[in-house]
Amino acid sequence: MFIQIQSNMKYIKIAFIGPLPPPFGGVAIMNQSFQNLNYDGFEVIAFDTSAKNKREDLSVNFKFNSLQRNLKISKNLNKFIVLNKPDLVNIFITSGTSILRDILFLKKLNKFQIPVIIHFHSKTFGEFALTPRRLRILGKYFNRYANRIILLSDQHFNFFINYFGKEKCIVIENFVNYKDYENESINKNEEFLFVGRLTLKKGFYDLLEAAKILKSKNITCIINVIGLASSVEQESLIKSIISEYALEKYFAFHGATFGEAKYKLFKKSRCLIFPSHFENSPVVLKEAIAAKMAIISSDIEANANILQHRENYISFKTGNPDDLAQKMIRLINEPEKTEQMCEVSAGIKDYDVFFAKQKIQSLFNELIT
Repeated sequence: MFIQIQSNMKYIKIAFIGPLPPPFGGVAIMNQSFQNLNYDGFEVIAFDTSAKNKREDLSVNFKFNSLQRNLKISKNLNKFIVLNKPDLVNIFITSGTSILRDILFLKKLNKFQIPVIIHFHSKTFGEFALTPRRLRILGKYFNRYANRIILLSDQHFNFFINYFGKEKCIVIENFVNYKDYENESINKNEEFLFVGRLTLKKGFYDLLEAAKILKSKNITCIINVIGLASSVEQESLIKSIISEYALEKYFAFHGATFGEAKYKLFKKSRCLIFPSHFENSPVVLKEAIAAKMAIISSDIEANANILQHRENYISFKTGNPDDLAQKMIRLINEPEKTEQMCEVSAGIKDYDVFFAKQKIQSLFNELIT
């Protein structure tokens, strides 16, 4: 699918290649966010690689039954480049098996001799491309075809420079437009918010078990949920668990919510619950900070990289519903503690749009001069 974001023939064309919402996921959201920045002197055009399926998981393994669709995407990408003649390309790449397709994209782009920025939206372990042997192979392709490589954090930088050319790598963290989330923290009237896929990996089943524990103690709360299960069958399973545990009054499901509807839920919620087992650099934590929220997070490294040394969060042992329930109970019983954590978030400005825009605009200017 071809998407025209702006139109002004005087401008230098920057083409963003990658998925756009829907689906619901960090890669698509950040691709959209980077496109929405108001770049000085650039016309933004986009080539969307997603299937436009709200349940599509962009981090799962490449499936052979999607081979025909991906061959069609590759053919359409060639047409897109020929038709639009971009001066610069920013391509979002993840570390699942879809990277095999994306290497073919890089080869195709190389034939047009257009400067290429790889926006590597990757974890550092646990996915297809992240074994030492495969990373060495990947490094050869990235170093050959990319002019620059964007990494998500200093931790990612320190890891990947063992395989990628250090001089090509730059850190541009996932960001949030704070204006979208602006609110008065004292006016929040909802307790908890969960954002993400309703899957084991995202810790949603841990949250179900934690809510069951709260119910057993006669402690009530409302958990607003933004996101979808991975399939209709998994959605039915979740509904059956909620029915079995009699948790209907504990959860309010809002589906794959975007734009103002999503911002509204962040603005009125006091605490984000983020029980994920596996992340790279989760933007939802930064959204919660922008929305002046307290945070309960699993103790995985990716979360600690963002939250450590802050006083706006408490962590629990990953995959432990009992520990999660205890942390939820603590904030329910100590509203003053939650309020203090919200106030700390209100003072954190590190992830606002300005910093990312400044870095990527400078990178664009460097590559077209």
